[in-house]
Order: sequence, then C-alpha cells, then structure tokens
Amino acid sequence: MQIALNGLQNKHSLPYEFPYKAINPMTTKEETFNSKEDVYLVLEECYNKCIEKGYSRLGEALYKQSLFIANDIMFIDSKYQDKLKAYKFCKKFNCPPYPSLQDTPIEIIDIFNIIDQEIEQFSSKEK
Repeated sequence: MQIALNGLQNKHSLPYEFPYKAINPMTTKEETFNSKEDVYLVLEECYNKCIEKGYSRLGEALYKQSLFIANDIMFIDSKYQDKLKAYKFCKKFNCPPYPSLQDTPIEIIDIFNIIDQEIEQFSSKEK
C-alpha cells in the first residue's frame, strides 16, 4: 500500500536478486539476505518493535524500514495490485465488491479496512 501512496524509489541502491548484503535496521549490522523470507523476518521484527513501542503508523514504519533491506520492486505482488484496483473501483463508483456483506469474504473486508487506514494516515500526514 505504501508503494502505491509513495511511488517506487527512483534510485535503487539494493539489487532485487538474491543474495545481497544490506544493513539490518534492527541490529545496524550488515547481513546477507538470501531470500524474501530473510527480508520478511527482519520486517516481522520491525513490526513487533513498533507494536511494543505503541507506534500507530505501522504501514509507514515498515515501508521505511524495508527500504534499508530490500529493493521495493520485490514487494509488488499482482495479487495485491488487483486488490488495490478493486478497492479503487468500489470507491470511485460507490459499489460493493460483492452483492452483499454476507457474500463478501472476510479477507476482502480486512484488506479494504487496511487500505482505508493507510490512506487516512497518509492523508493526515500530508496536511
């Protein structure tokens, strides 16, 4: 979501092929990242730290930390791009994603709520 709000980095300092070395923002030490799973482990640690400290802008925090350890191109997933497109369509045309609330999968409700929260936080930051 943050990539959609902020855009892709214009200049990529990290490769998008594994393995590569990057500074882990949690330890401030250089580490070798061999897979996306390595990146996700560090981001989970960042997430837990944000929760522990009571940080409310989780999407923004994780996005910023991810830029230290991964090329943002890695995070573009067509499945989630399709969810963003569906969200935008529903908002633009004021229509539900499914015929009724009962027919709407909980995953869609959760994803749309997350998107709403991220947009709201991003918009309040801009003011």
